[in-house]
Amino acid sequence: MSDPASIEHRHLRRAIEYAVVMGDEIAKRKTSITVPREVRAVSGKARIPTGSLGRLRRAIEDDDRFRTAIAAGALPELVDPIGVLWLQRPDGWEQRVHSLVAELAAKADDADLRTSLRREEKRRYAAEQVAVRLRADVADRDATIETMRADIDTMRADVVKADDEAATLRAEVVDLRVEARHARDREAAAKARLDASLTTPADPGGRHDARDGTGSGEFGDAEMAAARPGIDPAEVSEVARVVRGLAEQLDALLADDAPSAPVRPAARSPLRLPGGVIGSSADAAEFLLRSDAVVLIDGYNVAKLAWPNRSLEAQRTQLLDALENVARRFGSDITVVFDGASVVGAHAARRRLIRVAYSPEGVIADDVIRDEVRRLPSARAVAVVTNDAEIVADVRALGANVVPSNALIAVL
Repeated sequence: MSDPASIEHRHLRRAIEYAVVMGDEIAKRKTSITVPREVRAVSGKARIPTGSLGRLRRAIEDDDRFRTAIAAGALPELVDPIGVLWLQRPDGWEQRVHSLVAELAAKADDADLRTSLRREEKRRYAAEQVAVRLRADVADRDATIETMRADIDTMRADVVKADDEAATLRAEVVDLRVEARHARDREAAAKARLDASLTTPADPGGRHDARDGTGSGEFGDAEMAAARPGIDPAEVSEVARVVRGLAEQLDALLADDAPSAPVRPAARSPLRLPGGVIGSSADAAEFLLRSDAVVLIDGYNVAKLAWPNRSLEAQRTQLLDALENVARRFGSDITVVFDGASVVGAHAARRRLIRVAYSPEGVIADDVIRDEVRRLPSARAVAVVTNDAEIVADVRALGANVVPSNALIAVL
């Protein structure tokens, strides 16, 4: 047989509450049945505290007369089946009570399971909604990434196109600068020929005008040819014609606006380097290469310092290739001067981005560099690359910047 004491108090709550109500009615009617003191103590309370259930249970179980009296009225409408069995106590009631308690426990477990299932269903639904949102976010992110990749590819293509256009423009600028230098060279040669053609023998009679060839005793083209044996008379006549035209233009210019005092060309000023940049450093060399200055390079002075173990031809080739790259990168206006036009291999293929010059026979590259600095307009900045102390002193006096050869080598 099951032990009645094993029945939990909570399963007898309705029966105990019924006993309290009945005890209150018995006390009001003043019958011979005595109501236990513990039951009278909670009479009239809306709800019996859980902590009082055990004490009331023991009081009811100990008073058989009171329990039997109220058990007769314990109807299913008033008391649950467990309470009815506990109050009436028929044969085998304990086993039946435990069976009912087991059923209640099973129902409670089933209810808990259903509650847990509903809770899990809600969690699963929420998780599915989160997954849907995450998939949508991932799709949006992938679409954004693809758009950004397309934009990056487009920008890269634009950059490549811009680089190509910039390289083309730099090449065109270099070509224009080279053509300008060639034009200056042709101008200087023409002036030299003009000066030579204007130099004529002295005229004792004072009848000859060197500028226009007019006068009472004109010194004609035939006489000029006779005065210069070996000169073609036709060439002399053409030169004379050109000279007369230039002289007439010069007279017209002088007649229009003759200055009251001789005008001196403006002195050249060296470029000011950025703050903190040392003039002998690679940073100074790169700054001048990036500027609009004409860069004159003492070719062998740099090449022999950079590649001392190579032949002269290999040194020239290496230096010119490196300078072509520099002109392509920075758009520099570069002229390289080497000693000796008669050196074997000196007249290499024409360089597209830089100008290469060789000193004439009997002339050193130092003098060519000095003449180049003097010939260039004073408004144009000039940078000379050399370690030759004599050239450094002379070109500085002419307002040029000086870059040591090792500083250029560091840039190369």
